[in-house]
Amino acid sequence: MTGTGTELVTEAWKRIEDGLSRVLPASLRHLGPPAEVQEIDAVEAALARPLPPDFRASLRIHNGTTWTYPGSGQPSPVPLDWFYDTERIIEATRMWRDNHHPEPDWDDPQVWAYLADEGMISLNGPVRPVVGAAGAVVVGDLNGDVHWLLDFDPAPGGTPGQVVRVDVECSSWDVLAPSWAQLLVRYAEDLELFAADPGRSTLTIDQDLGPASEWGTTSGLGATRPAWL
Repeated sequence: MTGTGTELVTEAWKRIEDGLSRVLPASLRHLGPPAEVQEIDAVEAALARPLPPDFRASLRIHNGTTWTYPGSGQPSPVPLDWFYDTERIIEATRMWRDNHHPEPDWDDPQVWAYLADEGMISLNGPVRPVVGAAGAVVVGDLNGDVHWLLDFDPAPGGTPGQVVRVDVECSSWDVLAPSWAQLLVRYAEDLELFAADPGRSTLTIDQDLGPASEWGTTSGLGATRPAWL
C-alpha cells in the first residue's frame, strides 16, 4: 500500500470496515462519525501538542468508537473497549499526565534493563516504561487498565508518534506500529487474514466482545531486552 498518510488512513479504514463486515458485522455500529476540524484543533490546543496528520485524518473518518459494555453482546470493532473521541482524548491524556510521579530510582535505563533481564517488565520495542509521561497522548483503553498511546518521546530508535500499548498492571509496553496509519494498515491486514484463514491471523475474535486486547503484544514477561537498552 502506497500514498500519503491521509490516503493510507482512508484506504485502511475502508479495508477495516470491509473486514469487520465479514468477521464481526455487529461491531460496525460502534464506529463513530467524523470529527469536525474544530474538534481536532481543540485537542491540540488543550494538550499543547500537534497531532500527526495521519491521526487527524483518522479522526476525520471516525471520531473514535462508542464504548461497549463487556458481555452486552455488542462487540467492539477494535482490540480495546473503545478508541476515544476528541473530548475523551483530552480527558484521558490529562488524567495520564496527572499520574506522573518522577522516581529517580526507577526512571533509569540501567534499572529498566535489569528489570527486563529479570522478567519483571516486558518491553517490546523502543519505548520508555514511564507511567504518566508528558510526551504521550492517550487514544483508547480496555477496562481502564490497558491503554493505547501516541508516543512523542520514544526511546532511541523509535519514531515520534509511534503507537504503544501499555498494560501497567502487567508491566508490559509494546510498540504496535511506528505510526497511526501503519497501525490501521496492520489491523486491516489481520482482519483480512482472519477472514481468509483464522488460524494464521494474530487476531482472536469473540463474537460477543470483539478482538482480544492482546493483539500486537509479546507473549509475556521474560522477553529479550530491547536493543536500545
